[in-house]
Amino acid sequence: MRVLMTTMQLDIGGAETHIVELSKALARRGVEVYVASCGGAYEKELSEAGIKHFCVPLNCKNPRAVRKSYRMLKQIITEYKFDVVHGHARIPSFICGRLHKKLHFPFVTTAHWVFRAGFPFNKLSDWGQRSLAVSDDIKDYLIESYGIDADNIRVTINGIDTEKFSENTDFSHIKSEFSLGDNKKRIVYVSRMDTDRSLVAHQLIKISPDLYKAFPDLEIVIVGDGNDYDAIKKEAEEVNNALKTRLIITTGARTDINKFVASGDIFVGVSRAALEAMACKKPSIIAGNEGYIGIFDEDKLKVSVDTNFCCRGCEPSTPEYLVQDIKKLFDESDLNALGEYSREIIKSRYSVETMAEDALKMYASVLTGEKINETKKTNPHELEKYSVPFGKNIKNDVIISGYYGFKNSGDDTSLKAIIKGLKELSPNIRITVLSKNPEETKVIYGVNSINRLNLFSIIRKMRRSSLLISGGGSLIQDVTSEKSLLYYLLVIRLAMRFGLKTMLFGNGIGPVINKKSYKKIARILSRVDAITLREPKSAELLEEMGVNTKNVLITADSVFALSYSDFTDAEESLSKIGIPSGQKYFCVSVRKWNNLAQDFETSVANTCRHISDKYGFVPLFVPMQYNQDIGICKKIMDKLEGKGYILNQSVSFDKMLGIISKSEFVMGMRLHILIYAACTGVPVVGLDYDPKINNMMEYMGQTHFLPVDTLKQDKLISLCDEIILKRDSFKAGLEDIRKTSKALADKNAQIAINLLNGGDIND
Repeated sequence: MRVLMTTMQLDIGGAETHIVELSKALARRGVEVYVASCGGAYEKELSEAGIKHFCVPLNCKNPRAVRKSYRMLKQIITEYKFDVVHGHARIPSFICGRLHKKLHFPFVTTAHWVFRAGFPFNKLSDWGQRSLAVSDDIKDYLIESYGIDADNIRVTINGIDTEKFSENTDFSHIKSEFSLGDNKKRIVYVSRMDTDRSLVAHQLIKISPDLYKAFPDLEIVIVGDGNDYDAIKKEAEEVNNALKTRLIITTGARTDINKFVASGDIFVGVSRAALEAMACKKPSIIAGNEGYIGIFDEDKLKVSVDTNFCCRGCEPSTPEYLVQDIKKLFDESDLNALGEYSREIIKSRYSVETMAEDALKMYASVLTGEKINETKKTNPHELEKYSVPFGKNIKNDVIISGYYGFKNSGDDTSLKAIIKGLKELSPNIRITVLSKNPEETKVIYGVNSINRLNLFSIIRKMRRSSLLISGGGSLIQDVTSEKSLLYYLLVIRLAMRFGLKTMLFGNGIGPVINKKSYKKIARILSRVDAITLREPKSAELLEEMGVNTKNVLITADSVFALSYSDFTDAEESLSKIGIPSGQKYFCVSVRKWNNLAQDFETSVANTCRHISDKYGFVPLFVPMQYNQDIGICKKIMDKLEGKGYILNQSVSFDKMLGIISKSEFVMGMRLHILIYAACTGVPVVGLDYDPKINNMMEYMGQTHFLPVDTLKQDKLISLCDEIILKRDSFKAGLEDIRKTSKALADKNAQIAINLLNGGDIND
């Protein structure tokens, strides 16, 4: 399902952090999350999580800005056809409420705070069809001030990522950046520095000389920004100058809050920042503009929970209370015990996953009509069948079938390229991937995913989809097993039955050993709307099988569509492997196979030793499908007696491409490491175990490859020597191939979009 979060801004603040963490948690569950705001410090974190941000001036009450935001949101919501729009502040929710009445999309809100509710402010508040309240007192406020039905409100939490916020958080970077002292008693205060939030910051500065007298090794760090920050910074500097020491450090706006709270001994503040500090096992004094609770312990649990750690309704905070409790913590308290208790409370009550569950229950409630506190539905993919944006049955556009979720780097990168190509041409396209590991696929690619063997889910999805893409890779073959071939043909046949357009996307065909399968393949593939192939030999095999080739086009493997911007710098990965900076290396990709020459492992090991001794290049073994390839890599490494390295973990496709791009050349048995090399302009020596290797090397104009069943050591060494000595000329040739292949590979996505829009392969 697709959800739009709307909020005023993404600068430092409890509500903003709540929105960011909720968005990330929902995205991990397979929800397509988008955020609209005027922007701010957390934009980068959303982007890194694969969450698109729309810049809309939702922070401004000016009527002109409100009208502009209305027009922008109307365009965004109409184009992306969201299943749910989720408002998080008064101005965005007011605008979304007006749009909801016009466009009829499901509209919900979260109440993070209490606002003035008298006229005209009550007319500017729209709490949607359902609401989440971050505490019981806010729920009461919604009921009493706005007359909202209690059955339409659910109390949620400020969910905390307890891995990100942990006592083990490395804060060395901020320690160095701000020259934090060693062996200091450190108080950390975090808040938005607006005049209606910064009272305790002023109080903390006021009492700092008294605290300094009691604790000469004290350090106070004040984190945050806002309209009162300049005044706070000035006061802090005045105290530092008077004491002639750097007692108070002000940082301004930061997004690495976890590092600051982890660096402290005591935390002072309220709301989400206090919860984050508690997750880091920090004793906390709960104090803010709304009131004062004091040192958090078992006795203060109820009032803290009831007020969402914001102190609403408590007695006011005073400098005297602060001095008393800070001294008590440093002089008398068992800080470790308080820290342990605090973290246990966070883990048991404030999980970020619980926060995501609450949001999904709200979405389920508005989509199904069930009561918000009674619904049991929290599976976003189950909720899709209830989603009817704008009163119409909007289809899920594309289903992608292939060898996904098996941790095979080549197929994973193909999927990355397919999704990227489709979204570049149609940003609001809806994609569902059939995968062995749907949860992992959702997280990595930011798309919907269902189990590739769940026939009922596949059929249900096909009923609401328009196009099936089968690809990339070599799916129409029976070398792996005949069951594999039958599976992919069945998926294509089902798609045809339910009226979907069908496409083979940059595929390789064959080998097909059982000639009896030719007729079945021909019967199904002749009806496919478009077949794009990665090299000519695959087209020849289709003709041999009797496939009608009127809808067949030779393009290129989908991976060629990736550009250099899709690569990640390799230095960090190489350092983790243990390869010294500046050390030249070459990549070796091998796999277990039935027909390997008897002395295959010895021949590869001796070749690696020869290259290392003669040129100073070290071998880096790259298991492309880790669980299947690591065994033979280790056997060859044993023969080298440690004179080489293994990429000893599965890495993302962008890191893999980065590693290969830095290598001197590639000796490869896996097809896609050869394609990676071509994409990055790195010369290749192919180890041919399957016709697809031979076919691809010929397609790329490469002649340096040998069959693995009759591999000869001297011939392999000779090819490697030639590649190394003529490396520059090979690189130049591969660059021409890369450009040509990229242009051809880009056609794959364009043809898919043409089919989706009612066209055909020739449009």
